[in-house]
Amino acid sequence: MKSNKEFKEIFIIRHGESTFNEQYNELEDPYLFDARLTEFGEKQANQLSNNVRELLKDVELVITSPLTRALDTTKIGLLNLIKDKSIKCLVSPIHRELLTTSDDNGRIKSIIEKEYPEFDFSLINDERWWIPEIDDLFEIKSNLSIDINQYFKKSPFRESESLLLKRIEEFKKFLLTRSESIIAVVGHADFFYYLTQPQDLPMNNCQIIKFNLSLSDSKISNPIYLTDDNNQIIN
Repeated sequence: MKSNKEFKEIFIIRHGESTFNEQYNELEDPYLFDARLTEFGEKQANQLSNNVRELLKDVELVITSPLTRALDTTKIGLLNLIKDKSIKCLVSPIHRELLTTSDDNGRIKSIIEKEYPEFDFSLINDERWWIPEIDDLFEIKSNLSIDINQYFKKSPFRESESLLLKRIEEFKKFLLTRSESIIAVVGHADFFYYLTQPQDLPMNNCQIIKFNLSLSDSKISNPIYLTDDNNQIIN
């Protein structure tokens, strides 16, 4: 849909509570790779479905992270919207979570695209799409015979802040190339936190924030929480 606005309207939605969120204590990684939603996380996603019906009725495109907790949140919380409006749901690796712990490691494209046939995976070019573009990691990114989870347990690798910031700029450019003017993005706390800087906008699971993305300089303005910490709509 064409628009004469000077900005795009972006809705960012954090995924529901994952098994990693439930068990992580900041002292020891529980090694829950590509963690799924907990039962409570599924309830949050169901509540999100109700919120989406009221708050996102004008959305023209949905973009989700390929990490399973985001895919499941999108399937539970936004699939009715996607089907009712006959809009696309693109799976984009650009706004995957900052890779610091086991749950930020994903699963190969050929597996997840079979599990979620409702979504469009054409934006993912690499089977191991979550591994940072670092020379030392080239072999484990390309050699699928390597057990990536065991490798991470022995030699945990991390994504640098500079690489994350590069991805954020890439993601904003990607949003600006889209013809749609109103876009919903399902993703992750750290990525969204850096995306919306210098504002301090922490997000609880399944919380929704809306902001404007300038077409001229890609700056973010007028961020507002649409739901509170308990996923209730803010009037």
